[in-house]
Amino acid sequence: MKIKVILTGGTVGSEKVNGVVKNNKDSNIASMWKEKFNSNIDFDVVNLYSILSENIKTENIEMLFAELRKDYSDYKGIIITHGSDTLSYTSAFVSIFCKDYKIPVVLTGADKVLSDPTSNGYSNFTTSVEIIMDNRVGVWTVFDSIFSADTVMEADYFSDKFRTGNSPLTMIKCSKNITFNNKVAIIKMYPFIDFGMINFDDNTKACLLVGYHSGTADENAVDTLLSKCKEKNIPLYLQGLNKESALYDSSNNLQEKGVNLVYNSTPEYAYATLMIKVNS
Repeated sequence: MKIKVILTGGTVGSEKVNGVVKNNKDSNIASMWKEKFNSNIDFDVVNLYSILSENIKTENIEMLFAELRKDYSDYKGIIITHGSDTLSYTSAFVSIFCKDYKIPVVLTGADKVLSDPTSNGYSNFTTSVEIIMDNRVGVWTVFDSIFSADTVMEADYFSDKFRTGNSPLTMIKCSKNITFNNKVAIIKMYPFIDFGMINFDDNTKACLLVGYHSGTADENAVDTLLSKCKEKNIPLYLQGLNKESALYDSSNNLQEKGVNLVYNSTPEYAYATLMIKVNS
């Protein structure tokens, strides 16, 4: 049986020119991997789009979903190659969209261009193929390690290592024909934040506040944000809480004022869930 490979660009589909990483729309890791390892695996490759993933738009997610809607009954699995900068976000979206798929779906990429002998691109692709050949049904993210796609968190700035969070308590259903016309704002807490500078346009239908590691936020400052949200009829969500941990007084007070508390969810998964919710 065949393995579908969906190319979307990123470092794994790039080359280095005069010290600068540039996208190469003709790069095809599947064919390069087959030649390198003398494999007879049948890859069905589609070059869906070729971008550096920091430039991803909602249209790209819609294109990916359209490709994933196709009939894969004759396939053993699907590999999606992707840039590492937003890999954890696309992983969250795909984990929701493909949650009922009966074949493995794997997202992967590379830390360096494939011509660099220290790149992890080939080893990541090898692991992705092994997951599919072992029929590990689910949605996975491979980048040095194997992560469940609904728990993977963006890579550390300095080590380039991805992290894993809690498994979500609930999973939203996603329409197979969804389009993303409405927006979700993400705001990250930091000391001395002034929410007076925040304004929402009419297409913003939810606001996700990424709290501190204890699932907390400056409740006095958030009062201003909550007031702005209520003026626009925008629900406000606070991410970062853990069902196994104590609820802090500040978070409890915010909940009593109307803030929705999000438990056991990475920022990426919470964002993907809200984006799907406000566009369904």
